[in-house]
Amino acid sequence: MKERGRFLTMLAVAAIFLSSVADAATINVGPGESIQAAVNAAGPGDTIEVQNGVYHESLNISRQLVLEGKGHPLLDPGAIGSGITLRANGVAVSGFDIRTTRRTGIYILSSNNVIKNNTVSGCLDGIRLDHSVGNMVAFNDVNNNTNGITLFYSRRNIIKSNIIKHNNVNEESDCGIFLTHSQENVLQDNNMLEDGDCAISLRSSSSNFLLDNNVSRNDWYGISLSESSNHNIISGNNASSNKAAGIYLDSSQGNSLLENKATDNSKGIYLNYDSNNNFLEGNNVSSNENGMHLANHSSNNTIKDNTALNNGNGIYLTFSSGWNLIFGNHLVDNVYNAYDMGLNNRWDNGSIGNYYSNLGQIFYVPGGPGVDRHPMAVPER
Repeated sequence: MKERGRFLTMLAVAAIFLSSVADAATINVGPGESIQAAVNAAGPGDTIEVQNGVYHESLNISRQLVLEGKGHPLLDPGAIGSGITLRANGVAVSGFDIRTTRRTGIYILSSNNVIKNNTVSGCLDGIRLDHSVGNMVAFNDVNNNTNGITLFYSRRNIIKSNIIKHNNVNEESDCGIFLTHSQENVLQDNNMLEDGDCAISLRSSSSNFLLDNNVSRNDWYGISLSESSNHNIISGNNASSNKAAGIYLDSSQGNSLLENKATDNSKGIYLNYDSNNNFLEGNNVSSNENGMHLANHSSNNTIKDNTALNNGNGIYLTFSSGWNLIFGNHLVDNVYNAYDMGLNNRWDNGSIGNYYSNLGQIFYVPGGPGVDRHPMAVPER
């Protein structure tokens, strides 16, 4: 009897779900009609299809629904307010061209929404997530805003496969993707170009995943972590032609930098101001002024199995950076393969050192007392 009762309860729940799906309606909106009026009339789960045209509205969505643009309609509220504000959970927005006058394109104040295949331009923040959890922001073109995508006290969001470029309009401290006080987000496969100061900037943001992004031609950094942005994983990114550094850590600890490429930057990977206990493995830095640069008490880092090729300095340590462990690296055809002015840095792990193209039986690292007593005779890869 107990199992029969449980089965009947499951049937009842399924019937209610199927009934709600069957009752969901599709509402069409054409030029000259109000999208907001359709939103107000919609029930939970309804779909609003907006036809191609120009709509001068600022939308406020406070119920779960699907908002779908057909033929990429233009939503332009001017200076009225944000293009779309999401206050309900579980909203899907796709297929719009959104422009505002120095406001936010899509302002997300809720969770578990899907934002995809939109173009957002001319805004202060293209897309902004505020105290928001579990959203998917994917396949959007976010361009010519001050900031492309901003996450503020937000977590467990996925920012994936977006084109984010030329977000450098009218303001200082502009960037492509900006996280502050945000955790456990995934930033993956985004193509980012000329986004002002920085393509991806994390401030006081920890335990995030930055994976396979292309970040290039920024005024300062490709990827920047600052203000105790700790325990992030930065893997498979390509940082090129950034004026200050491809990947920059400032006062950030316990991060893993794995298999990134940094090419034609001032500094390929730059650790600064007490950036300690970070792990750098499998990165390739080439044609930078300094391939890997540690400064201002950046200590206790592990630099392992990286390749530095054709840089001014392959690995460069300033006098205040000490107690770093550096081994298994391939340092090839740099002006100085290694340069160490610090104290107590270890250039081998007791059995494995580094490969230097200007190899000696024992490698005395220029700049200070550093010695590699176990240099590798030939590259292993």
